[in-house]
Amino acid sequence: MSTDGQANGKRNLGRIRRVVVKVGSAVIAGNGRLRPKVIEGVAHDVTILRRQGIEVIMVVSGAVAAGYAAMGLAAPPSEVVERQAAASVGQHRLMAILSKAFKRHRTHVAQLLMTSDDVENRRRFISARHTLQTLIGKGIVPIINENDALSHDENKVGDNDHLAALITGLASAELLIVLSVAKGLQADGGAGPVIPQVEVGSSIDEHIGRTTSSSGVGGMLAKVSAARLAAHWGVPTIVAHGLEVGVLPRLLAGEVLGTIFLPRETKLSARKQWIALRARSLGAITVDAGAKQAVVGRGASLLPSGIRRVEGEFTMGARVDLKDEEGNIFAVGLVSYSSHEIKRLQGKKQSEVRDVLGYEYIKEIINRDDMVLLTS
Repeated sequence: MSTDGQANGKRNLGRIRRVVVKVGSAVIAGNGRLRPKVIEGVAHDVTILRRQGIEVIMVVSGAVAAGYAAMGLAAPPSEVVERQAAASVGQHRLMAILSKAFKRHRTHVAQLLMTSDDVENRRRFISARHTLQTLIGKGIVPIINENDALSHDENKVGDNDHLAALITGLASAELLIVLSVAKGLQADGGAGPVIPQVEVGSSIDEHIGRTTSSSGVGGMLAKVSAARLAAHWGVPTIVAHGLEVGVLPRLLAGEVLGTIFLPRETKLSARKQWIALRARSLGAITVDAGAKQAVVGRGASLLPSGIRRVEGEFTMGARVDLKDEEGNIFAVGLVSYSSHEIKRLQGKKQSEVRDVLGYEYIKEIINRDDMVLLTS
């Protein structure tokens, strides 16, 4: 944590041509009611950025928050099917108000409902990128929401912080802004002042509160995780208070609001961006200390000899986590063999692959080119 990169009370963001703006459900839909005036304010801010030549992609939460009251529920549901139903009720209400707000500025919007599958599948990934490029080129503001009405993973339903980070990489944006009811990352789990700047990779666990908003599933932990994900392709993230008047133009002008999470200097290649973008791993491989050192220290591929344990059921090409023997995840990668085959190969030498399986695809379990380190 520091104040580097700030001069004369201003942040130096460099040249920003494209920004992803995530608006939290607690900002635009409180107590099961959409807030048209707040939405109008967001539309006004986005319009100002567009007039400054900045392209804006929005990721908007609020479908569940806008729909649960109409179902006769007193609070946002926690059960997955009820959240799906609430989202189906609230989604069109949310988009109708957003469309009306932007129409005042003679701007058209487009709705894109996306899930993790759209990022995990290479063909869908490319298709989504092309769709976004086309909409932006036509002067249309893309508004993206997780497809809550159909999402079947209860850990993903409504987690638009994570989705916004995925979209940031997919769209090659230079900045991610997360608008929340939180003013930023506050010291001591929310009890202290806002921390203006954090270097991704620094130890901030003691400052992260574990609570979620009353109308959403996110919280500061989800926002920090999103910032860490965006940092993998060199993109900073700002978490700021979404109810501040004119917050978006003020942030882009360099005003020190909220917390900025600064990424590491190096960027990932396009292929490794995609590997890191994939929303979830389908299993895990635990390796010994020697294998971890080879991967992290020497940039080596993962060989069967260093594998100690295989978790989950997955096929060739799946993304898996790489863990050390203490259970820490230090990398992700695309496997060259299925979980069943890797279990048979673990602890074996490269020269034994053909003898064990009766065939050999390649000698590496995960090739270095198919791996992304998660350590700083």
